[in-house]
Amino acid sequence: MKLKKKLNIDAATSFKLEYYEGGAELKTKIFNTYKSMEQFHSRQTDFMYLDCNRYAMIRENWERFIKIPSTIVFEENLEFIIKRFNDVVEEKDLQKFKNED
Repeated sequence: MKLKKKLNIDAATSFKLEYYEGGAELKTKIFNTYKSMEQFHSRQTDFMYLDCNRYAMIRENWERFIKIPSTIVFEENLEFIIKRFNDVVEEKDLQKFKNED
């Protein structure tokens, strides 16, 4: 059995955010720090903005991650986390947000 090295967000050299912003085209923006990515995300006030995936560059690979509100995860929250990793956000999802408004 080959052991996998544990990924550590502190080892990331850059961060990437994939998002939709008022259209059907998936946009990508790369940041030098996690803080700058979160600042960009928090400044998005357009109701058509929808963040999709977050990645950290660790050991020359883009590793996808999600931000959770706490370091402690209860069993009932695992379903949400697994669903979030398995969901594929597409243009049709953005259309659903348009129709709700």
